[in-house]
Amino acid sequence: MRKALFVSVSLIFFLCFSGTAKAEIDAGKLFKTHCVPCHGEDGRGTDLGKGLGVPDLTNAEWQKTRPDTRFVEQILKGSEKMFAFKDKLKMEEVQALLAYVRNFAQR
Repeated sequence: MRKALFVSVSLIFFLCFSGTAKAEIDAGKLFKTHCVPCHGEDGRGTDLGKGLGVPDLTNAEWQKTRPDTRFVEQILKGSEKMFAFKDKLKMEEVQALLAYVRNFAQR
């Protein structure tokens, strides 16, 4: 009985927290759809983006100065020069984009 309960609880935990929902989010596709026009495929910025003052997302030193909460807020609320995506992206998608952008500094 105890073993069956342990197996059941373990299975429920695995299904709830296995990350399957995040695995279904294609952060690369989201980035290409919403971010590439200004930030570029490589995260260094397009001519348009550079004209708007977008940062080089591959710059690890710059990224270290920006906490995750600031990235999330920027994506959701936008700014004077950036569109807000709060009505276009779910929080899970924003988090996936955050992880994708953080990876630019590790390349």
